[in-house]
Amino acid sequence: MPKKRRRVLNGALLTAAATALTVKGVLTSPTRAVIPTDELQQDLGHVVGAIVPRPSESPAPAPTSNGQVAAADAKAAEQPEPSVRSRGPHLNAQRLLREAALRHQLDPRLVLAVSYWESGWDQSRVSETGAVGLMQVEPATAQEAGPALLGRAVDIRDAYDNADVGTAVLKEDLAAFHDLTMALAAYYQGPTSLRANGMFPETQQYVQGILDLATRMNP
Repeated sequence: MPKKRRRVLNGALLTAAATALTVKGVLTSPTRAVIPTDELQQDLGHVVGAIVPRPSESPAPAPTSNGQVAAADAKAAEQPEPSVRSRGPHLNAQRLLREAALRHQLDPRLVLAVSYWESGWDQSRVSETGAVGLMQVEPATAQEAGPALLGRAVDIRDAYDNADVGTAVLKEDLAAFHDLTMALAAYYQGPTSLRANGMFPETQQYVQGILDLATRMNP
């Protein structure tokens, strides 16, 4: 899945590359407190704010390996902190994401974390490259992955379909790489680029950010 590249952050954040982490170790670590998802909405604004600089700090968007222009920085900058957003749509989004995770036999905390990082659980969000919804699925990816992975065409403008196909792609990446960190990297960077180039620094940040968020989600 071609994904949008994100800016390179301070070197201190790059030291947390997650190559040695496993699914069980990441999602069940006893050293991190698991908090309810509603409370997470109030807390993650500070977490995401610490990882994603403000718009004034943003450099010009960088081209991806396949020539696309990054839209994730603008997406993250536009996203208000969870504490000031309505909980109603979020609760429905969380339900759809949990159900999709269970259908595809993934940990719901992982899918919730990916969706929050990608869109803030916002189905209406569309990136400059056309990625849609709460799992930020590219239209071309959905056109191929719907029939191939779900056996049907999907409409990524529909929240159920978006959660379903996005989770299916993540599951496919996990099956292809047999490693959670590599699967997350493939979801962000694209499996072809990942195999050819390894993880870009911003991909490492994405992976570590998802893993950190997942430990704080309620299953």
